[in-house]
Amino acid sequence: MKVLYFDCFAGISGDMTLGAFLDIGADPAHLERELAKLGVPGFHLEIEKTQKRGITGTKCHVVMDRHEHAHRHFSDIVGIIEGSGLDEAVKKTAIAIFRRVAEAEGKVHGVPMEQVHFHEVGAVDSIVDIVGAAICFHDIAPDVVYGSAVNAGQGFVKCAHGLLPVPAPATAEIIGKTDFPIYAKGVDGESATPTGMAILAELASYSAGFPQMAVDTIGYGFGDREFEILNGLRLFVGHTDSEDCGILVMETNIDDMTGETAGYVLEGLFEQGVRDAFYTPIYMKKNRPAVKLTVICDAEKAETITRYIFAQTSSIGLRKYKVDRAVMNREIETVDTPFGPVRVKVCTYGGIVKRSPEYEDLKRIAGETGKSFMEIEAAVYKYL
Repeated sequence: MKVLYFDCFAGISGDMTLGAFLDIGADPAHLERELAKLGVPGFHLEIEKTQKRGITGTKCHVVMDRHEHAHRHFSDIVGIIEGSGLDEAVKKTAIAIFRRVAEAEGKVHGVPMEQVHFHEVGAVDSIVDIVGAAICFHDIAPDVVYGSAVNAGQGFVKCAHGLLPVPAPATAEIIGKTDFPIYAKGVDGESATPTGMAILAELASYSAGFPQMAVDTIGYGFGDREFEILNGLRLFVGHTDSEDCGILVMETNIDDMTGETAGYVLEGLFEQGVRDAFYTPIYMKKNRPAVKLTVICDAEKAETITRYIFAQTSSIGLRKYKVDRAVMNREIETVDTPFGPVRVKVCTYGGIVKRSPEYEDLKRIAGETGKSFMEIEAAVYKYL
């Protein structure tokens, strides 16, 4: 399993993300070919291998061939991306990143997302940063993605609306909808931008510690400004033999939700792609009967599932923790029986073998023969 880890020790921005992706092996020629599919003229990439503080990394700049004055709406940007020849997966990722920025800007300025005028982010260089990050991400193609706490900086930053506190309001809104903690150390100014934070929020899940992996590649993407600390983003690419390095358990106690809603929520969770979800009867304070909702899901789905639970239930808080699992190897075999072929699940682990017939096959045979399910199950087990 391929693991990607964002180490945001000096924050994150769009250009640092592009540089770091290129430094860990994303193909620059592929990036430029794909960006050309946007059909947006007037820019080129300037990619430079360089050193900062004695560390080798990559700087990637979007150089404008002419001055850009466009102030675009979110729908304009979506139209550019959807009308391009980019792969569908890249389009989906890029639009999702832009949507996070649009939602944040709309919240800050008190207008619907569709009415947000993009200034810095609407410029061609920021479109290239976000779409380029999506292209490189799918080029690297990790199975799971994690990110560290974010060094967001401190002080003030000059924006189109004047001097604003760090993190900038839009950045703060994006951060507020994630699990990523922020802090300030060694950075006087802005080190986490709306573009960078939206990329991180869309691609990665927060990891309180370094994720388990055997490290294969480390890359640095450098920013322009000089801080007390190295101004860069570090990416780790590694691998692990475990298929469960990204498994999370989420729990919440609920005492004020109807049975109809509870059933609806459980169905929706499985539609969202969770591995398992179930309710456990419990008693809460003041002896109130309640249920504990437990969800098991892949780490990369954490933000999606969190949003779903908060939107669809009365819960106002979730417990989340990583878990390790021991899983038996599983294969499907077909066994001939007097009732016809039956699929059998064969599970093995260190010499231990378990066999069980597939439920749907037993159900089908019971319906066809008119015999009870228990009778068919007992008969089939004789042939395993």
